[in-house]
Amino acid sequence: MLKIIFFAKIKDNLCRDFIEIEIETPCSVSDVRNYLKNEFSDHHHLFSEDYATCAINHEISNEKNMIRKGDEVAFFPPVTGG
Repeated sequence: MLKIIFFAKIKDNLCRDFIEIEIETPCSVSDVRNYLKNEFSDHHHLFSEDYATCAINHEISNEKNMIRKGDEVAFFPPVTGG
C-alpha cells in the first residue's frame, strides 16, 4: 500500500486528506499521477502536471522520480507566498 496525502484545493475537492492505493513499487511520480487521474476521473484536472505538484518525503519531485515503499507522497496545488 502507498499512502498519498492531499492538500488545499485537492483535499477540499476530494473531501479527503489521503488515500491508500495498491500500486507496485518502485514506481514513478507519473505512474501515481496517472493512477490518480483514473481513480478520480471527475477531478482528473487536479492531478495534471500543470496544476498539482508532487513531493516525495517533503521534497518537490519531477515525473521521473521514483517512489518506493514507505515513502511519503503528497500532491498539492500551486501556492503563493507573500
